[in-house]
Amino acid sequence: MANRPPRAATRSGTARSGIIRSGTALVCALGVTLLALATAGCEDDTAASGRRQPATRADLAADRDGGKTLRLGEPTSVTYKRGSDHMRGALRVTAVSVRKGSHAELRTAGAEPSDVRTTQPYYVTMTFENIGENSLHYPFLNTPTGLEDTSGVDDQPLITGDTEVTACPGKDPDDFAVGAKVSLCKVFLVPNGIRPSVVTYSTGDDTKRPVSWKVTR
Repeated sequence: MANRPPRAATRSGTARSGIIRSGTALVCALGVTLLALATAGCEDDTAASGRRQPATRADLAADRDGGKTLRLGEPTSVTYKRGSDHMRGALRVTAVSVRKGSHAELRTAGAEPSDVRTTQPYYVTMTFENIGENSLHYPFLNTPTGLEDTSGVDDQPLITGDTEVTACPGKDPDDFAVGAKVSLCKVFLVPNGIRPSVVTYSTGDDTKRPVSWKVTR
């Protein structure tokens, strides 16, 4: 008997093969989609968990002068960090001047003579610029500003409530936008016979190594 030629593939077999290939492609596509969604979900969970996010370029440029003493008028960049809501940012901070005040100016702001009689007021002027990537709400920029005297003691700031010393305005802005600049003054009470030595500023992650500015006579 003569050999018969092989039969051509039937139309039903071709269709079945196409269905199998289409199903395989669909499964692969679904697998890639599910993998992408799972990865995005993990990233969202990491952000929501409150873990510390990678530092921005502004953060990396900050805090290089921690523990150093600068000249008055010399700017430095520091990390801004507020504990209550974990808001982070970067500031350019400068101690501009330290000058003597007067008891008469303090009395106009409501200071009791008995509270300041044994001290000499000094006015410390600071400038701040928001060089970070976030607007800061109720930033309390001037709160970390300190004054250390020649005896190595941190001098006490004057607290007058809502009444400012006219010669030393220091009300913080409610909102500090990216790129904004502001000049603020703070009153310190230095014991009579003692001189101020350095202005300090400390915020962020390195509060034990504040930046300092040498006070000149």
